[in-house]
Parts: sequence; structure tokens; C-alpha cells
Amino acid sequence: MKLLRFFFLFTAIFALNQSFGQDYLNPTKHTIARTVVRGVDHLNHEAIVLISGLTPGKEITVPGDDISQAIKKLWEQDLFSDVQVGYDKIDNVSGDIFLFIELKDRPKLTKFRFTGDVTKSDADKIRDIIDLYNGKTVTESLKRNTCNQINAYYQDKGFFKVVTTIEEVMDTSEFNSRIFEINVVKGKRVKIKHINFYNNEIEPDPEKSKFTNLKIKFSTSDGGLRRAMKDTKKQGIMRIFSRSKFNRTAYERDKQAIIYKYNEVGLRDAYIIKDSVYDIDEKHMGIDIWIDKGNDYFFGDITWVGNTKYSDGVLDTLLGIKKGDQYDRALLDQRLYMSQDGRDVTSLYMDKGYLFFNLNPVELNIDEGNHINYEIRMNEGKQARVKNIYIYGNTKTNDHVILREIRTKPGDLFNRNDIIRTQRELANLGYFDPEQFNVNPIPNPADGTVDIEYYVVEKSSDQIELSGGYGANRLIGTLGLSFTNFSTKNFFKKGAWQPLPAGDGQKLSLRGQTYGRGYQSYNFSFTEPWLGGKKPTSLSIFMSHSLITQGDKAVPETYQRTSITSLGVGLGSRLKWPDDYFQIYGEFNYQYYDLRNSGFFIFRDGYSNNISLKGVLSRNSIDAPIYPRNGSKFTLTTKATLPYSKFDNIDDYSGLSDQERYKYAEYYKIKFTGEWFFPVSRDKKLVIHPKFGYGFLGAYSRDKGISPFERFYLGGSGLNGTWQFDGREIIALRGYNGNSPVSPETGGTVIAKYSLELRYPVSLNPNATIYGLLFAEAGNTYNGFSDFDPFNVKRSAGAGVRIFLPMFGMLGVDFAWGFDPLDPGSFGFGQADDPGATQKGYTFGFFPIIGMNIGDL
Repeated sequence: MKLLRFFFLFTAIFALNQSFGQDYLNPTKHTIARTVVRGVDHLNHEAIVLISGLTPGKEITVPGDDISQAIKKLWEQDLFSDVQVGYDKIDNVSGDIFLFIELKDRPKLTKFRFTGDVTKSDADKIRDIIDLYNGKTVTESLKRNTCNQINAYYQDKGFFKVVTTIEEVMDTSEFNSRIFEINVVKGKRVKIKHINFYNNEIEPDPEKSKFTNLKIKFSTSDGGLRRAMKDTKKQGIMRIFSRSKFNRTAYERDKQAIIYKYNEVGLRDAYIIKDSVYDIDEKHMGIDIWIDKGNDYFFGDITWVGNTKYSDGVLDTLLGIKKGDQYDRALLDQRLYMSQDGRDVTSLYMDKGYLFFNLNPVELNIDEGNHINYEIRMNEGKQARVKNIYIYGNTKTNDHVILREIRTKPGDLFNRNDIIRTQRELANLGYFDPEQFNVNPIPNPADGTVDIEYYVVEKSSDQIELSGGYGANRLIGTLGLSFTNFSTKNFFKKGAWQPLPAGDGQKLSLRGQTYGRGYQSYNFSFTEPWLGGKKPTSLSIFMSHSLITQGDKAVPETYQRTSITSLGVGLGSRLKWPDDYFQIYGEFNYQYYDLRNSGFFIFRDGYSNNISLKGVLSRNSIDAPIYPRNGSKFTLTTKATLPYSKFDNIDDYSGLSDQERYKYAEYYKIKFTGEWFFPVSRDKKLVIHPKFGYGFLGAYSRDKGISPFERFYLGGSGLNGTWQFDGREIIALRGYNGNSPVSPETGGTVIAKYSLELRYPVSLNPNATIYGLLFAEAGNTYNGFSDFDPFNVKRSAGAGVRIFLPMFGMLGVDFAWGFDPLDPGSFGFGQADDPGATQKGYTFGFFPIIGMNIGDL
């Protein structure tokens, strides 16, 4: 193509000089009097003259470089298929020359269509990739780039041998127009069958430790090098979420990753001698890579220059590299610059305000023992203070809600860790898309300050809760509304109802549950997270009323009625010690039970009062509420009533009726739960989620016995809230059907549960977050510590999927298999008649992240 264009350019210039009729040996100078443009009336003629450089008043030499350069500049616009420059006349008296530029337009594209192996779905995606539209100038470069883009699209899907061609067809409906017929032949999907390495293994060195030799062997083995190749993977049964495919750009990047693996174990001279990519058959290809490992290198002396804030000893300790350690440039860079755990020299200075800090590791020399000596040259600069905070993108949430979560306050020293923590806190609000969160520090070296810009993208956070659970041969439905960014301050402002007053971060929840006329439950709760607006002290108010009836009210002998009314208030606060991930929460709760021929309690007629205080101490460092990838959460919960038995002057309870004995519920309850999130893949998408929980229900008086209230029930989906009238906690154990098949009918006083999940996201779009999971669970309930055995558990395993939709919360479905037979006397609805039968089945339900009232250890 370049030769062709050169030929046209040379021909045009040669013809031009012939047309000027001038003698090369006797060039003459002329002043341009006028330059006219012909042949392209739709283009701006003045712009064309400016581009050519042949502007009126300019003195040019004919023949000379001015004309040839003008032609070259016009050809470079890639808009014309022919360029000619000539003159109409020359004024022999004044020497003025009257020029013309004759241009011929390239054809324009009117439309394009696909033929061959292009599906409708592929065509829609390709249209978004290629840069084709009506009026586009047709060039060979355009056709070539379009073919390359389409080929890259299919090669990324595994069709390595795809061939794309474009045929120009005259469009007779418009002058000088073309239609592109894009033909695609995908061929067979090609998978990588083999990735073979030669001369890659390293023999153990007796002078090195066993751990070092093991690390080297693991890193440079065939498997270790294949793991280093992020995108180029051979086919295998473990490749569930991605295909084996070959991409040339990714392959070149992965070859460099192989060399990095050798660099990490001290072989910095390693290089790839040659590699071969070849066809095995029409569906498979192979890759062979030959490696020269080079020599071993080690760290030598590392000295510091320019440090005044911290001593050499402090920096040496933080660096953690000693003379004689295996050379690893990636490790050195990680300890000097931004590491994920913040254990690096740059973070040390950045967290103390040294925004203008920089360092440069200089390799001084290599001694005879292959020890590499470094000098770390540092410029600490001045400490920078935060000057201004700017927030952009919050179209719904008020500035003060965001500002109170921001750790970088005006006047404070700049702190990198505070910015990271701010990002976490804003993500956990649930109002913004964490994938689009951005921070932009703008240094002001002149005055030693920094402005910080926070960019957020609002997402829908209010929810409609639709919950479904099945138990006792009934389908229980729940409808709830959760407004997570409510504003009572704007309640009476007419313009604030869009559709509800919002923006102050308050939480309002309304919830109803029923399976028909026989059961109704209503809940209301309100939370102000910053009471008074100055400190993170939360105030919560909640009320509920539940009613279950059976039979005809007109027939007192058969009519059953159970009514429960409760209300409570809670205060919570964020702690500063041991660190500010800790939170404390206290709650007062009163429940009144009114029973008439009830079948759900230990007594059938009468009333009972459950007056309790609850305290919660938790530490939550999870990085995101919907799909966490890092962090942990630990919660210690205590709940207790007054010890009425200590001052009721009753020594013998055996003569009392159950209604008299339990007129005031008496118990104390302790629970401890913990969970972690660990990313196990390089892209931090594949996450392991281990979790555990223990609970204990105790009594103040051995004579009075343990309360029938607040007991633990384990099994089923955990979604069925109907049977929670006596305060029981129904905790899910997937794989065991029914309401609570694992627990005895009276519930357990001790519980243990363990679970392990492996999660992988299908979509992290905030409007539809989807992830799949594999899980294994185990748990059991016990009648006291004498029966407690943390390893005597009922086990299950299965798979599931979660879909988070902002309007509906978290939707989930799990398929699970229970491996262990149930104990005699276990309680449940819809389970097998044989208590010794193993359980299998599925759990299905909608369960909201916010306002979830299901006990979940």
C-alpha cells in the first residue's frame, strides 16, 4: 500500500512539474495571487488551502519543494483519491501566480452488512466495536482495521483461524458511495491442547534451604509456569469459567510473565530461546517454549540515601531483604512501592503526609558472587496537608452524608491509608457503585497542600423484598419496602418527594408477612446512623405485631389465637479502640405474648413478658457489602433478661403452672460468629468464604430450668419466619428439608455451625450483580454443654447462585445434599418419614441484605 501511494505521489509531482512547464535548472520565484480549489464543493476550500500551505501572498519557487509538499500534505489527509496542483496563469509583469488545486473525493460508505458465520448476537456486538457509519470515507486502512477488529473479536472467543474479507459494492442510490459486504469465516474453535516447556527445571542447590529449593521448584515447574500464564491456558476439566483460547497479544504478555517467574527466584538473565505455536488438528493447537535459565543472582548491600524521617534500621526492617537473599526484583519493587498490605516504604511515608515523596533504587554493581548492590536514593519532600475536598457525582445523596464518612479532613496531613479506608466506608453505605469509585489527589507543591477529588456514581439502593418460604404445608409470602437513604428532614418539603424524600442516609423499613387470614405479621423500623450529625452514633426504633389464628372465632372450644407485640430501641457507636473497625450496639426490647388456646407455646392460655437487653460487639473490615473480596467480620452477641428467680421468693417451681412459671421470660444467651473473605485468583474474583458460629442459651436457676424462649433450631432454608413466635432462631442448614429437621422439637440450647463457600462472579454490574457458589456446611444443636461435640455435626454440600437487583435485594437458589441421617426425635415438616434417611433437595428464596431478620450463624 505504501509503495502504491508513493507511486501515485511521485507521478502526481512529476506530472505537476511538467504541467508547470518550468525548467528544473532555472527555477523562478512567484508570489501566489490566488489559490482556487476544484472538485470538492462540499468541503471547506479555505481549510484545504491552509492545509496545503499554498496561501495567497506566499512566495514560492517553481518548480520547487512548496508544490511537492502541498501535494504530500493533501495526500496525508486520506480523503482524496487524486490530487493535482497547477496554475491558470502567471503575470509576467508582477510575477504573481494563480494556482488551482484539483481534488477527487474518495468514495463514502453508506452502509454495511455481514455474511458468512456471523450470528445476530455477534453482529450486534461487532457493530459496537468497528468504526463504521454512514458517510465514513472509504480507505484501504479502514478496511484493514475493520478486518483486524473483527478477527480479534473472534480470536478472543477461540476462533483462532478466523478469516474476514471486505468487498466494496457500488451503491447506485448515491453518488460516489460504497456498501461493505463483510464476510466472516470463523472456522473451528481452536483450543490449546499442549503447553510444553523445555530446559525449565532447576536442580536443587544444597547450599540453599529446603524452603528456597521448594519455592524454586514450584515456581519453575511446568505447572508453575503454566499458572504464570494468565490468559494462555490449555484445556482441562478445571477450566469451568473460561475457555482455552489463543490470543497473540496475550501470549506475548504471558511469555514475559514466564521470565518474571525466573526473575523472582534470582534468575534475572533468563530468557526464551525460541517458541513454537503449531496446529495439532483443526480443533487443537500446541505451544512449545525453550528457556535459557541463566545464572543465579542474590541481593547484596542495600544502602539508603536522603532519609531523615526514618533511620536506616527502620527502613531495613520494613524492606525485609537481607544480603544473600535470592534476587527478586518484583519483591524489591513491592517493598519499595505500593504493596497490597501497605508494608512498603512509599506507604510508610505517604501515611505520614509525605505526598511529594519519591525514591529511586539504583543498581550500583554486581560482585564476583553475583551479589547485586543497591543504593536507594530518596527525596522525602515536605509534608502535605489536605486543603480542599471536592465531591462529584452524588445526584441523590447529600454532601454531608459523604463528608462524614471521609477520613481525609481539610487541615489534616495527607494519608494514603485514610483514602483507602474512605473508599471502603463509602462502598459499605450501599449508595454508590464500588467498581466506579475514583479518587484524584491534586498536589499543590507551591503551598505544600493537596486537594482531593472524590468521584462517585449513584446506584439504586432502595429495595422491595419478596420472600418465599415453605413449611408446615404452607407457603409463606413476605412483602417489604426498605428505604436505605431516607430523609425525615425533607419529609414535608413538596419538591423532595421524587418519589420519596431521600439523601440523608436514614433507613426506613416496612415489612409484612402472611400465608392468608390465619397468619399476619407487620414490622416497622427506623434508623438514624448519625444521631445529632456529629458522631457515628446510631439510633434505631422498631415495632412489630404478629397474629396467628386457627378455627372459627364463634366456636371458642376450637378457636386458637396467638398474638405477639414487640417494640424496642437501640443505640450503636463506632469505637476507636482497639481500632475503628469495631462497633458496639445496645438494645432494649419488650415482647408481650397474648395466648388463647395456642398450640405454639409450652402453655396454651395466658400471657408472657419477654423484657431483654442485648449487647453486640463486632469488628467488620469487609471491603464491599454485596460481593466482598477481602476482610473479615466477627460478632459477639449477648442477650439477657433480669434474673427474676433471684428475687421472686419462690423456692419450688414444681407446683406452678407453665403460665405462672414463664410469666416473665428468664434466660441469658451468648453467640459468637466469624467469617472471612480471601481472593484466591490473580484477578481477585474467585473468593473463598469460610464461616463459623457458636451459640449458647443458659438459665439463672437450675430449679426453674432453661427457658423455652430463644432456643436454636437448625435446618432448612432459614426463610420461614412463621415459627419464630417464641423467639426461636431458625438457622439455615442447606441440604436438610423442612423447617428445622436437625433440631429436636423443643430446640437446642447449644449450637455449632461451620460453612465454606467458593464464589465466582458472573457480573459485577451494580444493576445486576450475579455470582455462583459451591458450598459445604456442617452443624448441629445440643441439649447443653454435656452433649456438646463440635465434631458431631450434620454435613451437606451443594451449589447455588445469587442475583442482586437493587429493587429486590439479594435473590438466591441453592441445591444441596445432606450426607448424614437425622437423629431420632428430630423435628421438621415435609421431611422423610424415616428419621435415619439422608436428606436431599433445594433451598429457594429471596433474602434481602438490608433488614434481614433471619437468624444466620
